[in-house]
Amino acid sequence: MHVASAVIVLLFLALPAQAQEPPDPEAPPAARVADGIQVAPALGFAWFGVTASGRHRNASGVALELHVDGRLAPRVGLGATLTWGLTDWNRARAWIEEGNRAAQWTTDAFADVEAWVRSGSKDQQGLRFLGAVFADFFLALTYAAIPACYAGSLGGATSHLQLDATGSFHLAEGRTDFWGEVGLGAAALPLRFEDWRQAFGPVAGAGMRVGWLRIGTRVLWSPPSFNSVRGTVLTGALTVGFVL
Repeated sequence: MHVASAVIVLLFLALPAQAQEPPDPEAPPAARVADGIQVAPALGFAWFGVTASGRHRNASGVALELHVDGRLAPRVGLGATLTWGLTDWNRARAWIEEGNRAAQWTTDAFADVEAWVRSGSKDQQGLRFLGAVFADFFLALTYAAIPACYAGSLGGATSHLQLDATGSFHLAEGRTDFWGEVGLGAAALPLRFEDWRQAFGPVAGAGMRVGWLRIGTRVLWSPPSFNSVRGTVLTGALTVGFVL
């Protein structure tokens, strides 16, 4: 996230005139739209592939994006895109199953405590009831693990976090625009919670904007010498968003 912040700050510094000077109210609408920095959150389709040691693995899922861009010239832009790829559904399912097992264990434990109270003689009921109150209190605390596991399934589905810095060439200057872009990308790949790998490589993409609607696609290719997976990494996204 520190890298993402640094890239966005550099983007602001690279466009001082557009970002700091107020738009000319007498300028035509197309010229005003082309100026300044634009922020666009987006949602769409993600894919992730790794080829290593003769084995190939593909996965697809959801992409969450935050795109920031601006113009260096009427037809030339500079942008940064942060992508959260959610394609590892097997790992997400494992987190959900852990939550289900925790819920079942806690439910069974409550039933065992209740059965223990009922099994005592009348002169033991008071003491057993008091013990059950304490037992139920601590058992209730274990329920906190259940939503934690379900929330963790979202992180478990993470296959990559990617930051791209690209230069773009635009075919128009107004609210209707088409463009192509190339640049460099860096991706963090979680093998396990405490074990992350890195991948770097060229990025290429294209997109269009119609009014506030933004559609874009982007692909990162990382050869074995540019990542710690020791294989070829390919990530991509096709997203639909809106310009704030």
